[in-house]
Amino acid sequence: MAIKNLGKQTLIYGLGHIMARLVTFLLLPLYTHTFTQEEYGAISLAYAFMGFAIILYRYGMDTALMKFSIQSKGEEQIKYTSVIIITQLITSTIFSLILYLLRYDIAEFVLGLNRPDWMLSLIIILFLDAFWNLPMLILRSEEKAVTFISFSLVNVILTMALNIYFVIHLNEGVDGVLKANIIASGLVSFLSLPIIFRITKIKFLKKEILLKVLSFSLPFLPAGLFTMIMELSDRYIIEWLLGTAEVGLYSAGKKMGMLGLTAVMGFNMGWTPFFLKRGKNKNAKKQFKIITTIFLGVMGYICLLVSLWISEIMRFSVFGSPLIGVEFWECEPIVSLILLGYFFFGTYVIQLPGVYIKEITGWIPLFRVIGASVLVLSSIITIPIFGIYGAAIAVVIAFFSMSLSIFLKVQTVYSIPYNWKGIIFPILILLLAQIRFDVVLYKLLVSFIFPFVWVFLATDKQEREIFKNQFSFFFKK
Repeated sequence: MAIKNLGKQTLIYGLGHIMARLVTFLLLPLYTHTFTQEEYGAISLAYAFMGFAIILYRYGMDTALMKFSIQSKGEEQIKYTSVIIITQLITSTIFSLILYLLRYDIAEFVLGLNRPDWMLSLIIILFLDAFWNLPMLILRSEEKAVTFISFSLVNVILTMALNIYFVIHLNEGVDGVLKANIIASGLVSFLSLPIIFRITKIKFLKKEILLKVLSFSLPFLPAGLFTMIMELSDRYIIEWLLGTAEVGLYSAGKKMGMLGLTAVMGFNMGWTPFFLKRGKNKNAKKQFKIITTIFLGVMGYICLLVSLWISEIMRFSVFGSPLIGVEFWECEPIVSLILLGYFFFGTYVIQLPGVYIKEITGWIPLFRVIGASVLVLSSIITIPIFGIYGAAIAVVIAFFSMSLSIFLKVQTVYSIPYNWKGIIFPILILLLAQIRFDVVLYKLLVSFIFPFVWVFLATDKQEREIFKNQFSFFFKK
């Protein structure tokens, strides 16, 4: 039942994360039909900047909020949540004020265009997003799945509807995108105020509690920054070496490949509490081995399907127009490379139990440093040779390096008897998928055969039985 519960938790809380990620993916058709490559490049750089900045806004306090709200009860819980939330509001205000004062100096670097007015919009969005993330974490810690997903759904629907209204109906361009995000984040922040008031009491703002919280949260800051470097720095390197228009083309391809990252992060939202609760169990390693095979098989199949059919997906006709604007079709080969990179990120995430169980979390920043350093160096080498495709190659190399580094360390302290056929099989298939055959019959054949070959060739008898029994609820009517 444990593995079955992991599947359910992944579906419930992963759905909230997936919906948040899905916004930018669903808006891609709108953006690629409305904006030039340069304009979409500026939007992509804006989102990249917010990704970096939000790590500084949070400085590990989001992780601290989850920890202390779960591990404490009653008045003790309110003490910790009060300190964290009040501190976050104060520091977010300070960070926003600093960015406001610097907006004229940093606008061109951040956006590739000298638009300090857009910087002001980004500052407002950052403040609001940092705020409403806090009640969402509380809902997760209290296991209020329905409310959690409801907030995510409200955010998705509002953002989509407002983008369509401002960008299409009012023809406000990039200004409309920013305005839509401000209104959506502002309304969700307002709706979450009752949660904040319920768990926040100013009288509990104590220095000793703050110091304890900071001692836990701050070590997560470097790891978070290096994670964002891995996720977002490629766009700034492309802007530096090739220009803003190429950022737009690359970002469209990476956005479509982001389905892989969404799948990994959705899984991880159920995976982390699962292995933390069961890591000390007698049969934990056996469970982790089975989960690894099943997760990588499913992940590999998802990545394969998107890689095979990306040409048809981009050209799919919606009301007489292709899903993705013709100007962005050149990014097609990037998608399968990005998916392969995120598959290797999945092989990194699946190895985290050993790090936490053996309490060697101090190594996590090092793994991220390795990944970020490899990404930057690889990008500088490959982009001048292969253009934007070189950036996608660098993503693959970086995530593989990070996964290899955690494997070499964890296997010395917490060795898991992996089914190597179950790991190598999807990797080989995804490598072969980089060779493109635009023949529909071939794509149909591979899409149909993969699950059967994987089950009977890559899984062992125990894994097949577990997959059949524990995940049978997926197939019930």
